[in-house]
Formats: sequence, C-alpha cells, structure tokens
Amino acid sequence: MKFKKKPISLVCYNQKGGVGKSFCSSWLAYLMATGGIDGTKEKKRVVLVDLDSQQNVSKTFLPMQKRSGLPYALPPKHPEFVEGDPDNGTWNGYSTSSDILFDRQFAYYPVEGVENLKILPSEGRVDRLNEVMHQDGFIPLISQLAELFLETEAELGEVDIFIFDTPPSKTSICEGFLAKCSHVLVPTQLEFDSVESVPLLMENIRIYNETRDEPIKIAGIIPNLVRSSSMTNTELEQYTKLVSDVYEYQKTMNIDYDVLPEDFFLVNRVIFKPRHKPDDLSTVFNLKKDPKATKEMSDLYDFVLSRLEMTS
Repeated sequence: MKFKKKPISLVCYNQKGGVGKSFCSSWLAYLMATGGIDGTKEKKRVVLVDLDSQQNVSKTFLPMQKRSGLPYALPPKHPEFVEGDPDNGTWNGYSTSSDILFDRQFAYYPVEGVENLKILPSEGRVDRLNEVMHQDGFIPLISQLAELFLETEAELGEVDIFIFDTPPSKTSICEGFLAKCSHVLVPTQLEFDSVESVPLLMENIRIYNETRDEPIKIAGIIPNLVRSSSMTNTELEQYTKLVSDVYEYQKTMNIDYDVLPEDFFLVNRVIFKPRHKPDDLSTVFNLKKDPKATKEMSDLYDFVLSRLEMTS
C-alpha cells in the first residue's frame, strides 16, 4: 500500500510589515510550480494561501474585482462554479482563505498559465477577524482549524506544498497557522524593528515545539531589501545582531544546518509593479536579464528547497 506524503506547510511570517513576506511567498510559489529560474527543476504542486487583507498576493495571480463602495477587491467567480448545480451545496462560487477560518466549503482557483499553481485569495477583510480573535485564547481555535485543513489536504494527497502569506503584526491568525505549520520562512530588513522581531518569533517557535511531535523548522531567515552588496554601518550593526541571535537559537535547539544564508542577501530583487497584475505571469515574474537579480533569486530558491528537503 502506497501512503500519501504529507504536504509541506510553509508560513512566511514576520510581525513587521514591509519586509517582503508577499514578495517571497509569490516568487517561491511561482518558481516551485514552474521548475525554478530556468524551468528545468522538478515542478511542485503548489497552493498559495493569502491571509493578508492587503491582497497583494491575490492581485498578483488573479483578476480581483473592484466594487464601488468597497475598500477591498473581490475574487472572481470560480471557473468551475455552475449556477444552479445541486452539487454546489451552500457554495456561492466564491472562495477565500477566510473559508478555512469558518470551516466552510471552498475551492482553490487555478492560476492562468501555471498548471501546477493554485491560489486561495484573501477576502480583503481578514482584519475584521483579528479584531475579535486577537486574544491568546483564540490561537488554539485557529490552530484547530489550520490543523483540520492541513490534515484534510494530506488525505487528498494532491498538493506538495502550501505557502501561507501572512499579514504584518502578531495576530491569532498568524500564530494559529504558525503553530501547526511544518516550516516557517522569515524575511527581514536589516533595521532595528525587523531584526528585533526575529528572536521573539524564534522563541514562539521554541515554545510551540515543546508540545509538538514534529518540530516547526525554520526554512530560512532571509535579509531582504539590503541597500547594496556593501552594507551601511546601520545594516552591518543589525546584521551582526541577527547573526548572534540566530546562532544562539541554533545552539539552544541543536540545529546543525544554517538557518541564515551565509553567501547572499536580497539586494537586487525586482519588484513587480501593480499595473502589471495579473498579466502574463512570465512578464510579471521577469528578472529582465539582470544577472545579479537572477543569481539572488536562484540562490533563494535553492536555499529554501534545500531547507524544505524538496530538492530533486
């Protein structure tokens, strides 16, 4: 009897905003689904789940719809929805990541032009849930829903990796998914607030791991938006602190692999502009033949896949 392999669940998380969570989530999802920078690596079956009310990930991959009077965009009607079909049950043809939180019926959206990539968009109002689910007591509730979701998907065996993009700030939603994920990726800028949040996150992971059979693994702590290959004095000071914090964590947790990349930062990252979304993704995820940016993104892809033990 062949057993289904449990999918990896990767949460991209840092409570500080603007550090590149959506950027890393989107690029890694796209590269994993398409076989890397040159498309020659093994293509993974990827589901990208947008938990951020800003909807940047959703707008990148889907033609989200603006409606008059609404401060957020709505997902399109699902292409497989048939009006009046009795099999619809209570499903109205729209699906968002909030359906996980309410234990409702949903369907992933296919991403045009990328066969192996599907997305569950943000409804744009996840913040309303944070308002009522901000207390620590709600973390176990969200954790149970996240665990049910992951266990159900594991039984289906149709996905290799789930990537969760999270909103800035420490919320019950972020912590609930973090508590049940298999891996976490931590982008950070080399500035005080971003770097200061990293040891707090690592301590949370240590506490969660005390009650888990399989520990949450850090897939990487990625310095992002570094101004140049030669760091400023402030960046160097913060990088030194980051190295010290990560080393102490690795030593305490007996981690024998590098959590922090030693040989690259994300300096030459290419930011896809909103006006391009959701055009042909081969143009959105285009490094414009920039060799430095190409090497950095290739290094990021290889580094994360190695930490996830997903290399071919």
